[in-house]
Amino acid sequence: MFEDVPTEDLPTVIAAVEHDFEEDMGASRVDAITGWDRVIRHAQAEQLKEINGLYEDRNRVIGAFREGDPALHVIGQVSLARNISPGAAGSQFGLALQLADLPQVAEALKAGLISEPTVRAICRPVSGLSTEDKALFDAEIAPKLPGLTPRRAGQLAERIVISLDADAAAERAERRREDVRVNLTAHPDGVATLTVEGPAEQLTAAHAALESWALGLRSAGDERSLEQIMCTTLFERVTGASHATDTTVEVGIVIDVATLMGAAGNPVELVGHGPIAPAVADELIGNAHRVFYRRLITDPITQTLIARDERRRYFDGALAGFIRTRDRHRCRQPGCDCRIRDVDHITAYTDGGITRDDNGQGLCRRSHVIKHLPGWNVTAQTDGTISWRTPAGHTYRSRAPSLHPLAA
Repeated sequence: MFEDVPTEDLPTVIAAVEHDFEEDMGASRVDAITGWDRVIRHAQAEQLKEINGLYEDRNRVIGAFREGDPALHVIGQVSLARNISPGAAGSQFGLALQLADLPQVAEALKAGLISEPTVRAICRPVSGLSTEDKALFDAEIAPKLPGLTPRRAGQLAERIVISLDADAAAERAERRREDVRVNLTAHPDGVATLTVEGPAEQLTAAHAALESWALGLRSAGDERSLEQIMCTTLFERVTGASHATDTTVEVGIVIDVATLMGAAGNPVELVGHGPIAPAVADELIGNAHRVFYRRLITDPITQTLIARDERRRYFDGALAGFIRTRDRHRCRQPGCDCRIRDVDHITAYTDGGITRDDNGQGLCRRSHVIKHLPGWNVTAQTDGTISWRTPAGHTYRSRAPSLHPLAA
């Protein structure tokens, strides 16, 4: 329906369509969905182009070796501008640089023929190719892309890269096999995801062993699902516990008085993970082999954690734990939701900054590096907010998260 409409005109044209389900059984809305997909892809291509342009402009005007790593400067500003983590901004920055070397693939994204996930799958294997081979790769893969899923496009890209430079493909594979990763992501309701990235044969063998054990227990009459048995077995084998419920934990929970007394059922904050139902908190505590409690004091107005501490050089011990809890174990850079790796002085200790809670913030590792780049200015405000000012003059603010987010 909108195939012949230029992408820049699509928003206006789609918005003007009057949908009549009885007449077309939803065909016009499906066409609109497809049209909006083209608009989204076009916008993503333009955004990647601007990110690469910002990097090139900075290198041209300031130089690649002055005032810190130019890539980190760009990543930091994209992170704050888009309200995303530096990790996510870094991933987009890397994609922008790779796509700049593949103009035909970039044009396919801009035209809406392929999606950003497809572009990522295509760009992943080309990092080790020479400039000349990238041009050959771009010319060969572009005509074959329309209609391919990200997985199939990635497989096609792998084959083309190997055919162009098998040695480069082998070196890239070796680097990736050494770049192992183990990450924990917290979710609501006391659930978390443990992800492991590493050599395929090792992880395949581990999964096969868990699955085989679970199938054996199921055949012997265990009524739990296959996934439940595999998850429990993984925990028991990694920790050495006899049973999954034999957990030694320190439980940090924020709970209001009414819920504590059973008069209300407001959400309970499981420190470092997020809100959970009171019954889930009771279950976690009941299953713990040993439980330690910490008393958390909140401001009655702002609902944020408050405390005072004496001057010291490093944030450690109870003070570091307090700041991590106050910041809910998430980086304080605006837009970043990564877990805290470092507790940092807002005003540097060498500049007279005091080591106490109102001059401390939890940061992920990349945000910590970005903060100290030349041209960046991070300051604490009297109301407890932290202001981040970029070299380009934009200011973003971070407020300590409420420990009672539903409070008035």
